Amino acid sequence: MIDDELDRLLGPLERFETVRRRVARLGNRACDLSYANFAGGVEPDALGVLRRALDDDRALGMQYAPFGGQTLARRAVADDLRVGQGLPTTYADVILTPGAMAGLQLALRVAGVAGDEVVVPVPCWLDHPLYVQSLGMTVRPVPMRTDDFALDLDAIGAAFGERTSAVLLSNPNNPTGTVVTPQLAEGLRDLIVAHERRTGRRITVIADETHRDFCPDGLFTSIASTVARTLIVYSFGKRHFMQGQRLGYVAVSPAHPERAETGAELVRWTRITGTATPTAVMQRAVHGLLKIPLHTEALHRARARLRAELEGLGFTLVPSESTLFLYLRTPDGLTDAAFAERLASDGVLVLPAECFHHEGYVRLAVTGDDTVLERAVQVFRRHAPADVTTGAVA
Repeated sequence: MIDDELDRLLGPLERFETVRRRVARLGNRACDLSYANFAGGVEPDALGVLRRALDDDRALGMQYAPFGGQTLARRAVADDLRVGQGLPTTYADVILTPGAMAGLQLALRVAGVAGDEVVVPVPCWLDHPLYVQSLGMTVRPVPMRTDDFALDLDAIGAAFGERTSAVLLSNPNNPTGTVVTPQLAEGLRDLIVAHERRTGRRITVIADETHRDFCPDGLFTSIASTVARTLIVYSFGKRHFMQGQRLGYVAVSPAHPERAETGAELVRWTRITGTATPTAVMQRAVHGLLKIPLHTEALHRARARLRAELEGLGFTLVPSESTLFLYLRTPDGLTDAAFAERLASDGVLVLPAECFHHEGYVRLAVTGDDTVLERAVQVFRRHAPADVTTGAVA
């Protein structure tokens, strides 16, 4: 049975979906900036990898895979983490999952038990608190700094208690696009070490790195490079814009004090929860997907262009360079839901901040094509701050 707290956490997105279904009736006239559904579809190289995985008719190729995933696929991910993030990972550190959502569920289960507390910097990805609550843990939301939306280390330290078992965050952050700098990671590590020495309580950092591929070169550093007891969660679906194919992983930091035990426990949880592993086809595709070079230049340009145009209209946005999103301040005089509703009535869909356990903002995806983004700008022009505060709609 869904309890009252879970019902409350489900509410914001369900309310938005009611609006979304209404706007969807506009067909091609709708500008959907709510979700990161890439207008260009899956790239031909990625489709080719999937076709080859299907055509590979090796014996037992479509049968059961081991819990945790096929060894060769896990090894390929470990090699990628070693090269891309400088982490000396082995296959045993990597547990393949049907998407990042399953990886988050597994990570939370090895980090603590029912009754524990999980610190969640907000704004955060919409379902982080939902997963915590569903496992009988308690969410301790901690606001990020208001000036730059970076981690507020003082607030995080103050939230640590005798039942704290994890810090759950996305890096780069969804929805804001801000990253955890090496200096902030060091500060977080020092807080955790000091708390453990004082209380004997172990704290795991669960780093949702789903959007790390959409950072400009040199901007992203994995928290696992600094905080020893870290679990990395990742999604191939975001990387290749095929989220519906459900492929991801949770990886144990090579520096984790209980590295081997944690990797083995994650594998066992795949069976206990029924989360299992990705399909055989997707596991066979891992090698090829990792070899495809990422082409993010067009997305970075679209993001920068949309930001410049919106700021030129008088809107305020969180300063950041990462992810597939922009986080825009709601004009004075309106609630986030009311602003999102006004835009929806004009054919543009955005997600209000309540979906991210925050207020005062809306999130925009930048994955639409040029036509969609340009039409959206024209709608925002009609609802620019000067007009919105007076209630005027062109």
